[in-house]
Amino acid sequence: MVAALGLLTACDPSKDSIGMPGNSDLTGEQLASGFSVVQYADEEYTTEAADGNYFTFTTSPSRVVTIYQLDDEGIRNDLASGKANGKFKIVPKRGNPTTQTYYIETKDFNGNIITGTKTANVYVPQELEPYMRLLATDSYGSKTWKWDTEFREDGAVWGNAGYAAGDDWTSGIWWGSNPEGLTTQLNHSETGVATGEESSAATMVIYDDGNVACFDAGGNQIRKGKIQGVDGWTGERNNASADGSQANWSYGTLITTEGAILWPFQINNHSDGHDNTLYPTRFEILQLDANHMKLMYPQAGVGGWGEATWWAFKSNSDPEAALTGFDAKAWTWDTEFREDGAVWGNAGYAAGEDWTSGIWWGSNPEGLTTQLNHSDTGEATGEESSDAYMTFDWKSGKVTSYNAAGTAIRSGNFGITNWNENRGIPSAEGSQANWSYGTLTTDAGSILWPFQINNHSDGHDNTTCPTTFEILQLDADHMKLMYPQAGVGGWGEATWWAFKKK
Repeated sequence: MVAALGLLTACDPSKDSIGMPGNSDLTGEQLASGFSVVQYADEEYTTEAADGNYFTFTTSPSRVVTIYQLDDEGIRNDLASGKANGKFKIVPKRGNPTTQTYYIETKDFNGNIITGTKTANVYVPQELEPYMRLLATDSYGSKTWKWDTEFREDGAVWGNAGYAAGDDWTSGIWWGSNPEGLTTQLNHSETGVATGEESSAATMVIYDDGNVACFDAGGNQIRKGKIQGVDGWTGERNNASADGSQANWSYGTLITTEGAILWPFQINNHSDGHDNTLYPTRFEILQLDANHMKLMYPQAGVGGWGEATWWAFKSNSDPEAALTGFDAKAWTWDTEFREDGAVWGNAGYAAGEDWTSGIWWGSNPEGLTTQLNHSDTGEATGEESSDAYMTFDWKSGKVTSYNAAGTAIRSGNFGITNWNENRGIPSAEGSQANWSYGTLTTDAGSILWPFQINNHSDGHDNTTCPTTFEILQLDADHMKLMYPQAGVGGWGEATWWAFKKK
């Protein structure tokens, strides 16, 4: 019995820690020293690199660990968990430090949490110039621009105007052609032959290294060129017109190689009184944001109301630019969306190609105080105000909601997935082929008034904070979201939100 008692005592894991990888004497330094990584340059883990963003890890002795990072506010982001060896990645956005700190966490044999600290040098893309973030994106490597046929009622995208005609340059437009109409303007082109850019479906792709490629509707390359820079860019429209009559005329001058943009021709060359083809290489930027670009070329020496050429382009391929501005962009309730000021409500899901035709009911921000049965606490938080707002921070990946006084209400991570610039994502039940642009994902309860209007799981109003939202509109100024509860069919109840740029 004495021998048996000794045997049982030796087997008590709280007493005998010999050889146990999670023993109570484990320190963070020991945990870190037994954690080994190999870094790779690619997500397929085929090419090792000293500054790779993709990691394989092993622990010695073998321990189940969690790997995480902390953001500037101390909020934790788990990279891997529940494994003794495996993979994780650290892919910082542009402008972040190349030296990244991460943490390894495990529990000792008594359940105490042990944390070790590690650092790694990883690849971080060079920060782009602010204007290149808008021209070429800071998230996807390239940005697709098309003719902006929505700019004018006649669909015109290229034409002539009186130069520096007034503070609003559009008041000086004399004439314009829609894309298809450019086939009647071939006297201005280099060859007099249509190339395919005379189409609403033609595209111009600007890459983050400055290269530009133009394509016809079928994706065949027409020409290529390069952006060489922008003179005078400050992000403000504070550059004077060439003739000096307008103090705040343009955002700066886009400089390209010859023939880099779609239909790169001056409308008229007056050097000898004839239509001689001329490729401008310096374009005054009259508008540049996440979704729009307007350019103008005044021939050298042209004064006020002299003839100038203009171009209008649009893009819907860069939702990160629209949502964040590659900074911390503020959004508030879009009380201008409907005449009744409604910003949140219910609708019949996938009721038609125009989702607004399915709206049943909506509340303005102040009216949300009467809808507290849908909230998680049943108490007003301050988001029930037209002056409440939320910020989407590009670098941190955090969305934070605030009351009108600027006091934070809640916060969480966000991301955009499955983006389709042509609104080509079908509705969940399949009746609408072109329903949404993609999905906004968040941690539960992150956005303003993040509550489903009704939860029908048991027939009662049970609070639900969705984490995935269908994006029905997203540009530099407007965002509309919808949440259809899983399994809801056509005309089933869905929740909608309407926001605008603050």
